[in-house]
Amino acid sequence: MDRVFTNEVREELGPQRPAPAMQPSLRIGILAVPDFTLMSFSCFVEYLRLAADERDFSRKIYCDWSLLSNSTDPIRASCGFEMVPTAGVDTLSSYDYLLVHGGILHSRERTPDYVYQTIDRAVQEKVPLVGLCTGQFVLAEMGLLDGRKCAVHFSQEPAMNKLFPKVETDTESPVVEDRGVITCPGGLAAISLATRLVSEHCGTARAEKVMHYFMADRHESNFRKYSDVQSLSGGYCQDKRVLNAIAIMRQQMYERNDIADIADQVGSSKRGLTRLFHLHFDKAPMEYWRDIRLSAAHWQIVNSGRSITEIAYECGFTDSSHLIRWFKKKYGVTPSALRKANVRVGAR
Repeated sequence: MDRVFTNEVREELGPQRPAPAMQPSLRIGILAVPDFTLMSFSCFVEYLRLAADERDFSRKIYCDWSLLSNSTDPIRASCGFEMVPTAGVDTLSSYDYLLVHGGILHSRERTPDYVYQTIDRAVQEKVPLVGLCTGQFVLAEMGLLDGRKCAVHFSQEPAMNKLFPKVETDTESPVVEDRGVITCPGGLAAISLATRLVSEHCGTARAEKVMHYFMADRHESNFRKYSDVQSLSGGYCQDKRVLNAIAIMRQQMYERNDIADIADQVGSSKRGLTRLFHLHFDKAPMEYWRDIRLSAAHWQIVNSGRSITEIAYECGFTDSSHLIRWFKKKYGVTPSALRKANVRVGAR
């Protein structure tokens, strides 16, 4: 029998360009208690994985994440699967957030002491805290949610109110932030949490790429309320060929491809796809793709300290001159001038 996935095929399907040399913009350390829920964990981590790279190559370019513990012993999920920690709790200071991931409240497994100790250290070192699923119960137990508003699943609200009456519960919001502490009730709302963090730290282009990859924007309108991500077109198109073409564009931010190749992948011709883009967006596919890249570059210029050359590479432009020319044409200002202006007004 012929084997389809030969080394040559894998090489053809792999990344076309080397990953940009950069520090991830979003780094999250995850503390999972025994019997943590795998669904919200996997939703959150898979979102980060897709946001971190082009397509689904899984390289930790834009995002980084680790499952923390004080040992290499596996941590058991409520479904019975076990997860092996990938980093020690001594790496805490290298993360932008410490996410405390809870599980079933009736678990007979006690929360290990190192979990409380690590949270204490995060407070001392001013590492922002996130409570996911029932992780907020651990935070509430430590008094860290007293007087704060907290997102909690409706089925767990009575327990939170009884055990921790100083906590103000919210069963309607998928994500709540109150004075630096973020909470999320888990389940599919974990996608909301990941969308918010990725949008804030990596830009909306990264978040939009993931939502296209999840196909959430075309099948689940409820996902749209999880984020402030808006279409570049300003409208909504239901043509699957166009949606799939946009998804490919978002998946290949710094890789280069031809519109004819994209058209072939979505079951159209280059001419046919061009006609569809003009019909729905009044612009050619290449222009739409360039606008996606320019939007990503705009966010990087305002929100990161990376050089214009690095940003040009990461956003798929041949060089910095190429980026500067199109950037000025679209925004009426050069990248350097925009960055200086935002520094002067304290936007960064």
